[in-house]
Amino acid sequence: MTGEGNPALQLDLRRHCIETAIRKRYEKALKAYFKTDTRRDQLEKEIQLLLQALETLDFPALRSTYRPLSGASTSQIRLSMDSTGRLTIYLDDQPLPDLPQK
Repeated sequence: MTGEGNPALQLDLRRHCIETAIRKRYEKALKAYFKTDTRRDQLEKEIQLLLQALETLDFPALRSTYRPLSGASTSQIRLSMDSTGRLTIYLDDQPLPDLPQK
């Protein structure tokens, strides 16, 4: 996460595809949200980002277009949302153009 209010999450795709990595991170953030009082603001932003990705991104199209998003990848993958609510996926610090939507 960034400290400026706009969420940015590093995703580990060594063992999972992007969809599974986002889903697992979402479930982990939800559990943490109900266990702690101290990080709720940060967790709310993370949950919002992850939920928007799960609800709007076309994961089969992403995996077929960008091979590193299929998993077993050591590429650096980052998911972020700008102040307008637009999702961006960065692959090795390069933004992916025109993310496919459901």
